[in-house]
Amino acid sequence: MLLPAENLVGLHQIERAVFGDTTSASAIALRLEPVQRGLTVGLQPILPHHADAAARRPGFQAGQHFALRLHRRPCASEQVWRVACAIAELALTCGGIGLRSRRGYGTLRIAASSDQTLVPTFPVSMKDWVRHVERVAVAAVASLRELALGLSVPVVPLPAGPSVYPCANKQGVLRIVRIDGAETAMKAVTAFMKQVPKHPAFGGINPRQASPLWVRPIALDTEQYGLLFTVLASRLARGADDYEAVRQFLLKNFPDGKDLRVPGWNQ
Repeated sequence: MLLPAENLVGLHQIERAVFGDTTSASAIALRLEPVQRGLTVGLQPILPHHADAAARRPGFQAGQHFALRLHRRPCASEQVWRVACAIAELALTCGGIGLRSRRGYGTLRIAASSDQTLVPTFPVSMKDWVRHVERVAVAAVASLRELALGLSVPVVPLPAGPSVYPCANKQGVLRIVRIDGAETAMKAVTAFMKQVPKHPAFGGINPRQASPLWVRPIALDTEQYGLLFTVLASRLARGADDYEAVRQFLLKNFPDGKDLRVPGWNQ
């Protein structure tokens, strides 16, 4: 199942139903509440694979807690609420929060949840991570499909190649890998960044192109970290949509892993 990326009217209709727009308020409200009295900030390395102490910026120290509260407004339907919850868990699973989020920074995990349908904590084994990612991806696709049908937004089968904008298609990637010797999340991220090739498919400065490859460090046990790779293949600048180059890089450099094929996501 795919919400057609070319159908911007339909995509905006889905987005407006959940998050609102310039003419209508969001159907949900978000609030951040520190569990501790303030969050500690320190200088964090921007390029951990280079020994350049000057390349640091202020950022929250790891290991701190805060509460993210999702509130359902009276105007929110049950379909909209399910989409909002699924999107929140998907974002917390795949990452994408904070500066250099596509390289594993700003990653958050669920420490506890008042919603019993969510896992109370993130998994800590390869097997459990595979089940977790599959469940979250399937739930996101199913809830969006339900909302799209409820709003009469057409859905189409997954396309074989990249779409106009990032969305589900058969060239999408979900891969979980184990990083040998990575006792911390930063070591796992550093191991990846040391091997990223200078190739348009991994982003660049000239022309400016954000990387389509999202990286998230994951805890596989108390002293072992790995990485979750995510790609939503879209048509990018010339040479940047070479997703086969991305796939071959991951297979060659991170062979100790597992590719996930999720119906409605990349299958």
